[in-house]
Amino acid sequence: MRGRRFASNQDIERHIANGFGAGAGAEYVPWLRVQDVPSMGRSWKIQGVKIDRIHHLLSDLERAYFLLCEFSEDVVDIREQYPLLPVESTQAIARAIGVRYPKYKTTSVPMVMTTDFLLSVKQPNGDVKSVARTIKYAKDLQGKGCARTLEKLEVERRFWVSQGVDWSIVTEELFTPDLILNLVFLRKFAKLPRALMDVPLHLQFIEILESIKGCPWSTSESLRKIGHRLSIPYTDARDIFFNLIWRKTIRIELSGAPLQLKSPLPDFSVFYPTEISTLSEKSS
Repeated sequence: MRGRRFASNQDIERHIANGFGAGAGAEYVPWLRVQDVPSMGRSWKIQGVKIDRIHHLLSDLERAYFLLCEFSEDVVDIREQYPLLPVESTQAIARAIGVRYPKYKTTSVPMVMTTDFLLSVKQPNGDVKSVARTIKYAKDLQGKGCARTLEKLEVERRFWVSQGVDWSIVTEELFTPDLILNLVFLRKFAKLPRALMDVPLHLQFIEILESIKGCPWSTSESLRKIGHRLSIPYTDARDIFFNLIWRKTIRIELSGAPLQLKSPLPDFSVFYPTEISTLSEKSS
């Protein structure tokens, strides 16, 4: 699909009218899509498992942060490449602090600045608030050549302050490579066939898993034994195990080492969701 060009203010107005940068949940349309931005590195189009739409991520680092957001229980909506509109607001901020406002390449058209992620985040009291997050590699924020980047980030920061929205910069220091590898792996098991989403089956699975905790078996061998006792195929036992980890019913350390079926069963704890704990109480 061809990317969009921004050669005039009319182009911007047309894209706004067509819904780019608007909506929420599955209806949100990113202001920028992968095909709209010449990439110096890898970019990603990923079907969401939390939000049912294609997400447009412009770097490996954005992808890594996106995986964290999908894994988080507190993040309820993810809007990437979110526009800072109206343009007059960011232009006014730039003028006030003496920053040259960015323009589209080879034009005199003021650019629609964007924030990498606008998230809806559930608070401990049940409220949902918006937070804005900009994703940058640490090296791009220090040393020679970063002055222009920092100028534009200050415009972005002040825009969100004016909106009463919490804003901060996220770098690769937030997570380990192993954590991202594990989330990529676990994400494959985020959704199970309906036949495997049976709460009594999960309860039995967890009971057997806890009973073999500490046994000198590999993860795959442990799952084969669980599958045998439940009279289900090994692949079903594997899928349930990793789905329960993704859903945080089974909690393990994900940052320190990659998950491998040939490795020993990892140390784990169990957090029973309401539907499982209620059934457990009835059966005891």
